[in-house]
Amino acid sequence: MARRRIARRDFLQILGGGATAALVSACAASPAPAGPAAGADKVAAPAAAKGTMTGTFWFNQPTQQEAFQAIIDRFHASQTRVKMEVVLVPGTEIPAKLATAIAGGEPPDAVRLGGPAVNSLFINNGHAAALDDWDPQIGTYDWLPGAQKAVTRNGKMHAMPVNSGVQALIYNKDLYGKAGLDPAKPPTTLDELLDVAAKISASGDQVWGHYTLTAPNSQTGSDYFPTILWAFGGKEVSDDGKTVVFNSPEGLAALQWYKDLIERKGMPVKQVNETQMLQDYLTGAVGSMAVFPAVVARVAGANFSSASVKVPAGPKGSVAPLGFGTIMVLDKGKNKEAGWEFARFIGLEASNAAAWNMGFGQLPARLSFREDPSWKEYEAKNPLVPAYVESQKSADLPYFGPGAQEIGTEVGKAIEAVVFGQKSPQQALEDAARASQTILDRERQKAG
Repeated sequence: MARRRIARRDFLQILGGGATAALVSACAASPAPAGPAAGADKVAAPAAAKGTMTGTFWFNQPTQQEAFQAIIDRFHASQTRVKMEVVLVPGTEIPAKLATAIAGGEPPDAVRLGGPAVNSLFINNGHAAALDDWDPQIGTYDWLPGAQKAVTRNGKMHAMPVNSGVQALIYNKDLYGKAGLDPAKPPTTLDELLDVAAKISASGDQVWGHYTLTAPNSQTGSDYFPTILWAFGGKEVSDDGKTVVFNSPEGLAALQWYKDLIERKGMPVKQVNETQMLQDYLTGAVGSMAVFPAVVARVAGANFSSASVKVPAGPKGSVAPLGFGTIMVLDKGKNKEAGWEFARFIGLEASNAAAWNMGFGQLPARLSFREDPSWKEYEAKNPLVPAYVESQKSADLPYFGPGAQEIGTEVGKAIEAVVFGQKSPQQALEDAARASQTILDRERQKAG
């Protein structure tokens, strides 16, 4: 066991007591909802899980460390059978480090993963345990349909959806006012957003109108670009899954929008990931950002006033990628029963699901849990949240088929190249499409 821990320390940071960033942590209990779904919340642990055991859990969001510590404390206080050893691994590093751990025979027992592409990467390669083996009824519960679809293979669920979200536009009402804009009338179209961003940027030194992701990674290309791509009527891959099509005229219009944002000085020429976007917004010098709901507690605690609305529409409307997080139990985990116990604790018990989602500023992944009185009270007291609930009604799954992570990275590289003026939108898209088609063909061939 000592050898195993030393190997992990070579590339992982153990979760410590200090908070990287403070988030609201709400642990108020809520009763299980009425009806058939409520009975499903009480799932008996398998016989193998009844002895005392220690499991290892990888957590993927450093900015939510404090809120997660409250969840771990809640889990440990609820029982004495299972202790979870927690390891902090930033989400962008999860795919490579988890693959390395699996190859080395040292996977965690469970891990928190975000989005359909990352989940599919490990499900499709056979590394995720089927949760139906513990709870045969799990597929019948009232999951958010897109999240359940993304983790289901051959009729079995291979990860526990524990939170969900979608992008909404969060904007700085104070900065809008200083720029002579009406905070009660945020932009409703992407063209209007360009105009507003330019006006805000012109209102002061080191003030910027709008932020979006520009870092050359999969999160930029897979989770954020589709919001703009779909708004212009484009899509990532053909309906038959064989051809990359984001280099269509609609895709070119979407990438041109990024170029226009930069050329109108609505955003700095800068590599921006989610962490950087939030940090810069919290300085009070950024007019708006399209972002998932994990940031709402931090934004609500800022020293300026913010509001949220649905992401502005393009010529073909406004449909943002569905975001969700899961707890995946690793099939080769040494104590995967411990992983299941933690997944069950969060995903199948209403009060714990409420604590998890309120603490992280997310939306419950089970529809009945959103009717729970404690969640309703939380939503009513947090004015940034309802826009996310409304936006999720028209959300859709981004591409998560073969090669999704790598294809997203190629798109992220294209966005960075355009933002920094290294390539035209047309050249960047064509280069990304060629590389992505090679990836898609290779991964489809692997899959048979």
